[in-house]
Amino acid sequence: METNKQEFKATICTVTMDRAIPNGFDLIDYLKLMSEYEVGGDYADSCFRIGDAARTHAENALKDGHLHTARIFFLNATAAYRVGQYTIVPDIDKKLNIYRKLIQCYSEAAKLYTPQIEKVEIPYKGCNMVGWLRIPEKIYGRIPVVISIGGADGWREEHHNYSDFYAERGMAYLMIDGPGQGETRLFNKLYMELDNEEALNEIVEYISRDNRFYKIGMIGYSFGGYLVARAAAISNKLDACVVNGGSYYPKEILNFIPHFIRVFSALTNKKGEELEKFIKGMTMEGYAERITCPLLLNHGKPDRLFAVSGIQRIYEEAPSRNKTVKLWNDGNHCVTNHATEVITMITDWFAETLN
Repeated sequence: METNKQEFKATICTVTMDRAIPNGFDLIDYLKLMSEYEVGGDYADSCFRIGDAARTHAENALKDGHLHTARIFFLNATAAYRVGQYTIVPDIDKKLNIYRKLIQCYSEAAKLYTPQIEKVEIPYKGCNMVGWLRIPEKIYGRIPVVISIGGADGWREEHHNYSDFYAERGMAYLMIDGPGQGETRLFNKLYMELDNEEALNEIVEYISRDNRFYKIGMIGYSFGGYLVARAAAISNKLDACVVNGGSYYPKEILNFIPHFIRVFSALTNKKGEELEKFIKGMTMEGYAERITCPLLLNHGKPDRLFAVSGIQRIYEEAPSRNKTVKLWNDGNHCVTNHATEVITMITDWFAETLN
C-alpha cells in the first residue's frame, strides 16, 4: 500500500481535479476519493470501492428500466476504475482486475446510446487493437471521423466525454488503444515499438475502407500527441491532425518524473538496454518535416512534462500549408485547466477542416 501511495505522489500531476472531472469522474466521487487518500487510504482501493458502488447503482437502475440513469452510473463506474488504475504501473493482477471492470461497465454504457457505441477490433501483427466508435444519431450520407489516441496512462475511455462534442458537430469519434495502451496491451499483449506510427497508420487505413466515412482526422493527448504526430508524418490518408500536449523528444519527461521510466517499461515490455534504446529513439527529428496535412498544436507554456519549445519546433519544421499553434500562458499539461475552451476549439477546428 505504501508503494502505491508513493507511485501516486510521483505521478500526481496526471490525476489532478482538472483532468479527472472533465474526463468523466464524478465530482462527489473525486472529493470522497481525496478525503480517504488524505487520511492514509489506498488510492486504487478507494477508486475500486467507488466504482463498485456506482456499478451497483447502474445495475439496479437497469433492472428498474431507468436507462438514462443506468448509463450515467455505468460511466461513473468506468471513470472511477480508470482513475484508480493510473497508480498501478505494472500489469499485475490488481491492475488487470480493475481494468476488466472498467471495460465491462463501459460496454454496458455503450449499449445505452442511440445508436449503440460500437466495439472495433483492428488486426495488427497477429493481435487486435481495440476501440470504441461513436456515430452521431442523425447522419446524412458519409461523415468525417476523428481517431483519438491516449497517452502513457490515459487511454480510450478517458476521452468518452469528448465524443458528445464530435457527435453534436456531425462527426464520428473512434477512441482506440494502440500498442502499449489499455485493453490492447493488458489483454491482447500488443506492446509499443519505436515505429508505433505504423500501427496508428494501420488504424487510418482500416477506417479509410469504411464507406461511412469520407475524411479522417486524428488527435493525440500528452504522449499520444507525439504518437499521432509521427503517424501524420507517414500517413497519406490522414486529412487533419491535432497534437494536444505532445512532445518533440518524449524522454524529456524523465527530467521531471524519473519514475516515469517504469511507465515506458510497461508500455513496451522492455527493460535494461532495450528500454534505454527505445527511450533514446523517440524523437520527431526526421518526422516533423514530413507532416503535410492540416495541423493544430495546442500546448501550455508552463508545461513541466513536455516543453513548449518542442511544440514550437514541430510547428516550425512541419511543411503543412494549414498549420496553427495555440499556446496558453497559464496552460498546464494538455491545458486541462481550460478544458471546455480546449475541446470546443479542437472540435470546431476539426469540423471546419474536415468539412
